[in-house]
Amino acid sequence: MKTGKKIRNIGAIILAGGLGTRMKSENPKALSVLLENPLIFYAIKSLILTEDKFNAGSIAETKVKLDKIVTVIGHKGDLVKNYIENEKRFKIKGLSFDFALQEKYLGTGDAVKKGLEVFKDDAEETDVIILPCDMPLITDETFAETVKFHILNNADLTVLSVDAKNPYSYGRILRDKNGSIKKIVEEKELCDYPKKTALIKEVNSGVYVVKLNLLKQFINSIKPDNRKKEFYFTDIVDIFYGAGLKTLCFKAGDEDECAGVNSKYDLLNAQKIMQKRLIKNFIEKGVDFVSDENVYIGYNVEIGEESVVYPGVFISGKTNIMKKVVLEKGCVIKDSRIMENASIKSYSVIENAVIMNSAQIGPFARIRPETKISEGAKIGNFVEVKKSSIGRNSKASHLSYIGDSVIGENVNVGAGVITCNYDGEKKHITEIEDGCFIGSDSQLVAPVKIGKNSYVGSGTTVTKNVPEGALAISRVPQKNIEGWASKKQAARKTKKD
Repeated sequence: MKTGKKIRNIGAIILAGGLGTRMKSENPKALSVLLENPLIFYAIKSLILTEDKFNAGSIAETKVKLDKIVTVIGHKGDLVKNYIENEKRFKIKGLSFDFALQEKYLGTGDAVKKGLEVFKDDAEETDVIILPCDMPLITDETFAETVKFHILNNADLTVLSVDAKNPYSYGRILRDKNGSIKKIVEEKELCDYPKKTALIKEVNSGVYVVKLNLLKQFINSIKPDNRKKEFYFTDIVDIFYGAGLKTLCFKAGDEDECAGVNSKYDLLNAQKIMQKRLIKNFIEKGVDFVSDENVYIGYNVEIGEESVVYPGVFISGKTNIMKKVVLEKGCVIKDSRIMENASIKSYSVIENAVIMNSAQIGPFARIRPETKISEGAKIGNFVEVKKSSIGRNSKASHLSYIGDSVIGENVNVGAGVITCNYDGEKKHITEIEDGCFIGSDSQLVAPVKIGKNSYVGSGTTVTKNVPEGALAISRVPQKNIEGWASKKQAARKTKKD
C-alpha cells in the first residue's frame, strides 16, 4: 500500500528470561497471570498497538513498521515460547517472532546482547525497542509517544523515565545541564555517589529506544564492574553519552505505567489498577456500573452500551455481553454470550453458554456448558440446565434439573421436574416439543420424547414416549381411609395417659 511516507522499520527485544523468584511460582514470571492473560501478553500487545497509534497522523513523513519481536527466554523458556507461538492474537502479517536463550543469568546487558544476536548485521530495522516483560500497565500511547519523541529528536538512545513518589529500588536519572541523560545510577551503586543522588525522583522505567546499528557497535562495551558483577544494560547510557551520541529521556506522565511486577503483591496491585482502567473504559462506552468496587471483569470481556453491572459481579474468559443486559449482584459468568435485553438475576452462574435476547436467568440459577437459552425464555431460582437447548418463551421457574435436553417453544416445566439423563454408563436425550406442560415433581427418564402440546401430570415418572396432544400420568390411584387420623390421635392420647 503506497502511503508516500518513509518507512522506518523497528524491532523489539523483550527481556523475559529472569527467574522471578519473588513470584513464588514454578512458572516463569513472564507467564504469571494478570486478568487472565500472562504478563508477556501485555508487553507484546502494547508493542503491536504502538504501530497503529504512531501512524495515526503523528509524523507525516514517517511510517513506523514493527517487523520483528525477539523474546529473550531463560528459566522454562520453552513455556514462554510455546505461548507466544500459539497465541492467535499475535498472528499479524509481516511481524515475525524470534527467540534468544540466556543460559546464564549475567544481567540485563547480557540479555540484550543475546537478543541482538538475532538481528542480522544488515538488519533492515533502524531502531530497537527494549522492554521488560513485567510492565503490564504501560500503554501503547506511551510507547507511541516515546518512539515519536525518539524520531523527531533524531536521538541515538531514548530512555523512558518517570517521576516516582518513592524512587527506592529504581535507577536514578542523571542529566547534564542541557537536559541530556548522561547516566543511570542503580540503587545498589548509590553509595558511590553524593547523598543527593538518592533523592532524585526521576527514575528509569526499563524501556529504551535505541538505534540498532549503534547498539550493536557498543553493546560489548558493557562490563560487569559493579557490586553484583553483572552486565547492567543501564551502563549503555554512560557509554553512548561518553561517545558523544545523542542520549535523551522521554518522561511518562503516569507513574503507575512504569510499575514493575516482581511479586504476587505487585501482581495484585497491577490487577487493581488495570481493573479500574477497564471499568473506566466501559463507562466511557456507555456501560452503567452501580459501583466500581467489588467487581471483577476479565481483560478479554466485552460489554455493550446501556448494560447495567451490579456489585459482586464476576465476568471472565471470552465473555461477550451485548446491549441493555442487566447483571445483578453476585452473578458469575464465564466464556458465554449474553444477548440484548437479557436479565441475569442475583447469584446465577453461567459457563460456556448462550443466553438469547430478553431471556431471564435466576436468581440462583446455574447454566452449565453447551446450553442455549432462547429468546424470552425464563430459567428461575434453583434451576440447573446442562448441555440443553431451551426454546423461545419456555420456562422452568423453580427447583428443576434439565440435562441433555431439547426443549421446544412455549413449554412450561413445573417445580421439581428432573430429566434422568444418565443410566450409569451413557447420557441420553430428552425431547420436549412445543407447547408442552410438564407437571411439578415429574421425572423424565431418557431417552424419551414428549410430543407437541402434551401434558405430563404432576408426580409422573415418564419412561415411554408421549404422543402429541396426550396426557401422561403414572400416579398410583389415591385412596382415602376415612376416620384414620381421628383414630391415630385417640391412640396417641391413650398411650400418653
